[in-house]
Amino acid sequence: MNNKSKTSAQRFITRYATIMALAFIVLMFSIFIKGFAAPKNLINILKQIALLTVIAEGFTMCLIVDSLDMSFANVACLSGIISARLILSGQPTAVAVLVPALVGATIGLCSGLLVTKVGISSLITTLSMSIVASGLNYWITGGISLFGAMPESFLMFGRGQILGIPSLIIIMFIFLIASYVFVSKTKAGLYLQAIGANTEATKLSGINTDAYKILALMICSTCAAFTGVLLTSKLGAGNPEAASGYLTDTFCAALLGTTVIHVGLANPIGTFVGALMIGVLNNGMTLAGAQYYMQDIAKGLIMILSVSIASSQAKKFSRN
Repeated sequence: MNNKSKTSAQRFITRYATIMALAFIVLMFSIFIKGFAAPKNLINILKQIALLTVIAEGFTMCLIVDSLDMSFANVACLSGIISARLILSGQPTAVAVLVPALVGATIGLCSGLLVTKVGISSLITTLSMSIVASGLNYWITGGISLFGAMPESFLMFGRGQILGIPSLIIIMFIFLIASYVFVSKTKAGLYLQAIGANTEATKLSGINTDAYKILALMICSTCAAFTGVLLTSKLGAGNPEAASGYLTDTFCAALLGTTVIHVGLANPIGTFVGALMIGVLNNGMTLAGAQYYMQDIAKGLIMILSVSIASSQAKKFSRN
């Protein structure tokens, strides 16, 4: 094999190692786990990862600009509670969806201003915002879930179907496509990538890097808020801790995504692949009767293996 062929093969493995690992896992589960490959179960996997994908696509924007947001899970919890409170008080569905989104965007704006104008690190800022969101959440609810009759127009988001396709799956793909188009095809998305690659050089070229960092944090919090609303619609109730479990899985999905296509860089398609990997593992191991802690161990090991393979291939490629 000549050097050109080796380079092409290395590039292919570098970009698609995680996808190949996912395909292998799906194949093994399909062979050894009864019912895994059934169409109904495959649809169920997509439903299970829908909310994870929505919140992880927002978090991906932060990673693109080399920032962190630790508040998204509690922002989702708070937004879900606000949505439940509004819909149960008789407010229109549009209000119960848009007001939490506005709350999420405002939290992201505050975080962005603290990071860019005050100079506090994104980790500390968003961790503090997470604590604030959690406090507001329990202040509103007293730690008690909010139950009551919710209109079908609201429940449609989390439980309904459109042309036989679950609404959550349609919403997931809308967010995925919108994220991809925004990052890859718009000026703002290209600026986010430039900031992540080299903030100082981007600033010297005349781009307002602070504004786009704020934008990334606002998108992350807004996606988290929508996730909270969708979760309330899916559950038919407002639970103050409903979205808390998304913190770890979102990190896993987004970090796995950095090993797909654009290795080392967060990207929307990669994040979806990461979410799909987590969904397949959770579903397959549940059908196999594995304990929940085994699922966590498997997700951690798969993430380490995928990142290791992609990183080693990237180093080989850079030397050639």
